Amino acid sequence: MFDLNLNTMEERFEFSPMKPILLVIAAPAFYVVFVRYISSSIQYHEWLNLIFLGGMLLFLWGPLRVTVLMLMLRPAVKLTDKYISITDTGYLIYWTDVKDVFMADSGETAVRGPQRYYVVISVRDPEKYLKAIKNPLTRYYRWVTRNWRETGAFEVDLSLVRGDEDEIFHTILKYYQNNRGF
Repeated sequence: MFDLNLNTMEERFEFSPMKPILLVIAAPAFYVVFVRYISSSIQYHEWLNLIFLGGMLLFLWGPLRVTVLMLMLRPAVKLTDKYISITDTGYLIYWTDVKDVFMADSGETAVRGPQRYYVVISVRDPEKYLKAIKNPLTRYYRWVTRNWRETGAFEVDLSLVRGDEDEIFHTILKYYQNNRGF
């Protein structure tokens, strides 16, 4: 679709290739090592191989999806005067529906691993966006897990986005403050 409004601003942030590609490359390598050294058990119990392979594919579904989106040159985050589009989760959230935008971290310490930062988007009616998900399995998963995270269901994982975390957050915040409809 073409937008004939020439005053519209648009900003795009691309995916960072490090996190998804490393997982997509490392997991099959781990699987090959597993099969090579535990092949005697798998030889007699093929169901162990299927269980392990299924678990690995389930673990890799997110990074594999992000890798495909990155190779298709889709932006990780797209900001316009009307909405924010989060490609990783597939959400298109209108600024007039947004209640608040803030930055949160994963709460992990340096001993357990590096901290991950998120831009959290609080919406006035989250059920509206959950009902808009077309895939019934994804809709059910997001409906069940919507309250599991302290930050909520609508967030931008900044480890997947290329660029400075503070700059990305302030750009999203600027778009929210300029376009929230007040």
